[in-house]
Amino acid sequence: MAPDEDAMRAAARELIAAGRSFLDAAEALLDDPAATERVVAMMSVVSKQVQRVVSDTANDIAKRAPRTGRNT
Repeated sequence: MAPDEDAMRAAARELIAAGRSFLDAAEALLDDPAATERVVAMMSVVSKQVQRVVSDTANDIAKRAPRTGRNT
């Protein structure tokens, strides 16, 4: 087997293991509604923070953009 093929097989095994871990965590959330609520609440907070940062960054970029006089 070529070294590249070995590396690809190892990477594929790592992806499969990560997928299994993700599914195990998802299954645990299904078994614990309170944990699911906490995860959803946390993700809501994170998404609001990301939205604020992206919005602020876009506004900063727009303020720094050179004015060309064109409406594009």
